[in-house]
Amino acid sequence: MFRHSIRSKLIAFLVFATALPILLSALVAYNLTKENVKRSAIEDNASLLYQGQTNIVNYLDTVNKLSLQIYDESVYGDTLIDIMLSGSDELEAGLDRNDVMGALRRTYYSIDGIYQVFLHIDKSSNSYLYYAGKPYGPTRQDQLPEYRKWKSQAFADVTHRAGTYRLRPENEERSTDVFTFNRVVYNIPRKEKAGLLAIDVRIDFLRSLTQRLAAEGEQVYIVDREGRLIVGPPDRIGQKPELNGLDEVLAASGESGYTVQKDGKDTFLFYERVRSPLADWLIVKSVDTDTLYRRERQILLLNAAVGALSLIVVVVATAFISLKFTRPIRKLIRGMQQVESGGQPLELETERTDEFGVLSRRFEGMVRRLNDSILKQYRLEIMNKTNQLRALEAQVNPHFLNNALQSIATLALKKGDRDVYGLITSLGRMMHYNMHVGDAFVPLSREIEYVQDYLGLQRHRFQGSFRFSLEIEPEARNVQVPRMILQPLAENYFKHAGETFEREGVLRIRAFLRRSGEELPLPDWTEAEAAANGRTPGELIVIVADNGPGIEPELRRELQAMLDRPLVFGQNTESAHIGLRSVGDRLRLYFGDSAAVFLSQALDGGLQVTLRIPLFAEGEFRKP
Repeated sequence: MFRHSIRSKLIAFLVFATALPILLSALVAYNLTKENVKRSAIEDNASLLYQGQTNIVNYLDTVNKLSLQIYDESVYGDTLIDIMLSGSDELEAGLDRNDVMGALRRTYYSIDGIYQVFLHIDKSSNSYLYYAGKPYGPTRQDQLPEYRKWKSQAFADVTHRAGTYRLRPENEERSTDVFTFNRVVYNIPRKEKAGLLAIDVRIDFLRSLTQRLAAEGEQVYIVDREGRLIVGPPDRIGQKPELNGLDEVLAASGESGYTVQKDGKDTFLFYERVRSPLADWLIVKSVDTDTLYRRERQILLLNAAVGALSLIVVVVATAFISLKFTRPIRKLIRGMQQVESGGQPLELETERTDEFGVLSRRFEGMVRRLNDSILKQYRLEIMNKTNQLRALEAQVNPHFLNNALQSIATLALKKGDRDVYGLITSLGRMMHYNMHVGDAFVPLSREIEYVQDYLGLQRHRFQGSFRFSLEIEPEARNVQVPRMILQPLAENYFKHAGETFEREGVLRIRAFLRRSGEELPLPDWTEAEAAANGRTPGELIVIVADNGPGIEPELRRELQAMLDRPLVFGQNTESAHIGLRSVGDRLRLYFGDSAAVFLSQALDGGLQVTLRIPLFAEGEFRKP
C-alpha cells in the first residue's frame, strides 16, 4: 500500500528532486570556486611578488648609487679619492682623517635604514666606522685579506647579526640583523683595489615588505641562491629554512612561477627572482590549501546547512501537501465514479481558488453540459438552426427585390434613360448572386461587389443626392464571411431615409483585420464595447456608417439589447429592423457568442453599425 500511495511517491520525489539539485549545485559551485580561487591566487601572488622584487631592486639601486658617490669628487671634495689612493690620512692625520669621517657621516644619514658605515684604506691600512652618530677609528688593521679575493665589485651579502668591525667594544649587545652592501674601491686607471666600503643596512625594510606581501596564515621568505635566509624567521637568519620544495624552487630556471607540494596537505610555493646584479636573491611565498580555500570551505558548510534545512522544510511541506491536496483529488474521483454509475456527483470544492478548484468547477460544468445536451436533444436543435437560417435568408431576398424593381421602374418611367440598361445589368448580377443559396460562406470581395451594385441602383434612385465610399483592406478581401451580411445594413439606411434626403446622403463601408493585442481604431466606440473587444485573438471588423437622422439613444440601447440576447428559434421575430436582426442572428448561428453587432452614433450624426467576426485560422473564419 505504501509503494502505491501518491503521498509516499510525492514525498520521495520531492525529497529527491530537492536534495539532488542542492547537493549538485553545492559541489559544482565549490569546485568552480576552488578553481577560480586557485587561478586568482596565482595571478595575485605573481603580481604581489613582482611588485616586491621591484621595490627590493629599487632599494638596492639606491644603496648602490650611494656607494658610488665615493668616486664623486663634487660630493666628497677633491681629496677623499686621493686620500684612499695615496694613504695621506696616515701622513697628515688631522685634516685627512676628518675628511674621511665627514664622508662616512654623510653616507650614514643619506637614507633611512643604514645601521653603520665602514671604510678600509689599503694604502694606510686604516679602518674607519661611523655608527649611531659616532665616529670610530682610525684603527690600523693589516689583516683584511677576504675582500681582496672577491671578483664582484659590488654585491649585497647574506643577512647576519651586525658586527663591530673590531672598532667598537666587543661586549656591546649584537641583536640587530643586517645585510652588508660591499663595494670594493678601485684605482680605476690601474684597476687596482684601493680599499673597501661596507654599508650595513637593517633588514627592517625587507621585513616590512614581506609582511605586506603575506596575508594571515601565509609566509614570505627572501633567500639567496644557496637557500640561506635573508628575511624570515629570526632564529634561521643566515641558514637554510625548513621549507619543503625550496630546493625545487632554487633549481627552477624561470624568473617566476609556483610549485605545489604534496605533504599531507597541498602547499603552494610562489617565487620571484630579484632581477638585480647586486643581489642574487629569491622571494618565496608559502600558502597552504587550508588558508587558500578557507572561505570556500565555509561557503560549502553554509550550503550544506542550508541544504539540510531545505530537506527538513521539504519533508514537512510534502506531508502537508499530501494531506491537504490529495483530499480533493479523492473527492473528485468519487464524484467521477458516481457520474459513471448514472448518479449525481457529491458536492465538490468549487470555492477553492487553486488548480483543484478550477478542476472541480470544470468537472461540474462538464457534467452540467452533458445533462443539458441530453435534455435538449442535439439533433432537434441542429434541424431547428438549419430551418431558421433558411427562413432568415428568405426574409431578406423578397424585400430587397421589391425595392430594386421599384427603383428601376420609377427611373424608367421618369426618364426613359439608357442608364436603365446599366441598372438592369446590376440587378441581374444581384439576382444571380442570390440564386446561389447553397453557398453559406463567400469571400468578402463578393459581398462588396454585391453591395456595390445595390448602392449603384440607389444612387440612380436619388439622382445625385446620395454618394457612398468603400474602404476595404486588401488582406480582408479574401476572408470568408456569411452571405448577405452587408446589403441588409445598407438597405436599412434607405428604408429610414425615405424618398428624398434633406441633405446629401453619405454611406461609408470600411473593412479591416484586427490582430490580437491591437487597439480598435474607432473614436466613437463605447467603453463597454472596447472592453468586450479586448481579448479577441483575431477579428474582421466591418463598419457601416451613414449621415442620416440616426436613432434616439434609448432606442439604440433597446436594439443593442435585442441583438445581445441569446438566439432561440421562434423568438426575435419582430417585424421592425428585420435586416439588422437577420445579420446579427446569422452571425450568432455561425460563430456563437464570439461574434457581435454593435450600434453607435456615427461621426456625421447618423447610425454606425459595427460587425465583429472572429478569425479561427490563418486568414479564414470557422465554417459551419
